Amino acid sequence: MHVPTLPSGIHPIGNYRVQPDPRSGVYAIQVQCAGQWHPVCAARPNEEGLLLALLQSPFPTVQHGWLVAARSPLP
Repeated sequence: MHVPTLPSGIHPIGNYRVQPDPRSGVYAIQVQCAGQWHPVCAARPNEEGLLLALLQSPFPTVQHGWLVAARSPLP
């Protein structure tokens, strides 16, 4: 899962939101890092379930543009 609008580095995710698109039926998922909302791009269509599972991990983080599920806080 890619977060293309964040600069390179490690960014903890503060929150996330899911918004359905009534026209296409696809869910738009965004993550909040440093007070800003950023769209998440799935690698393949219909991966919203996997993305939500990653976001519900104890310490979801964006590392160098990619969503990472961690069991402990990253440095």
